[in-house]
Amino acid sequence: DLKPFQERLLEIRQLIDREKEKEAGEDRDDSLRPEIRLVSRRLRQCEKELAVLEETTRVIGDGLMPIYEELVFIRRRLTALSILPHDTAVSEAKELQKRLIDIDDTRVDDRFVNPDDGSVAEGQTQVVGLLEECFDRLHDLMAEGSTVPADMMPIYERLTDVRVQLEKLLLTSRWTLRETDLWSYQVQLQEIDAMRHNGQFKDATGEPAPQQAQAALNFLLHKCYNLVYKLLSSSEPVAESLMPVHNQLRTLRRCLLEVKKYGGPLSARDLYPYQMKLSSIDNLRSDGKFLDDEGHIPEGQGVVMSLLNECYDLMYELMASE
Repeated sequence: DLKPFQERLLEIRQLIDREKEKEAGEDRDDSLRPEIRLVSRRLRQCEKELAVLEETTRVIGDGLMPIYEELVFIRRRLTALSILPHDTAVSEAKELQKRLIDIDDTRVDDRFVNPDDGSVAEGQTQVVGLLEECFDRLHDLMAEGSTVPADMMPIYERLTDVRVQLEKLLLTSRWTLRETDLWSYQVQLQEIDAMRHNGQFKDATGEPAPQQAQAALNFLLHKCYNLVYKLLSSSEPVAESLMPVHNQLRTLRRCLLEVKKYGGPLSARDLYPYQMKLSSIDNLRSDGKFLDDEGHIPEGQGVVMSLLNECYDLMYELMASE
């Protein structure tokens, strides 16, 4: 999780060092330009914060070590199951899901604590990150493409291709992208999104696709929107006037992901509060845009829209599991 920040800060450090060398070579009598001093000071602050975060990932307390070792085992099993036929793997995957939920339930206020004295255990970042990774791999496995009918495979393959391309961008160009660079991917996702009717994909006969196929397609679509959100949030600022909407959507997304962890069955009544909240946020838009108090279009539309779309897809994915 920290590697992209390490690489980006190193790039900035190298740029500043080159500027300092250039000014030194010009034998300037005055000190460094004010903007260089400002950026250098901000960079040092970021490097200090990064060092603190890195330190938290190096130590895992004795109280957390058994959970950490079990999560490592579960991750290995999920990797092994991913190469087996879906029908063969899904039964063990469900057992692993139960165990992950049991581990998640041991947290107190989202933190793992020492069993002896109830204090916060060292190594939260690493263990919680591993737990979330296991949940992600589990959902990947449960939504495997063999459940998709032949007449819907073009949609599945198209989504898979978009996901692969976005994951490559996340690794190689995360910090240098602009919203326009992602436009073609957003258009493709919107086109696929428009194929749904009431949140459901239809087969060649016009009937809703089987439940497992719905879950697989909705999961992939949600994954793609999540990648777009990560890419945009790394490069596009969100205006202060748009932050309340952004924060509400992040909270809603976190709630939906928590519901998704525990799986079904879920009724329409269970999901109703989340649907109402999502609709109330969506209704704030005017002509498809979120506006500020003065009627202007603030920065961060792409980030917020990706987050809104991701929430909708999480909702449709949960509805498909009813």
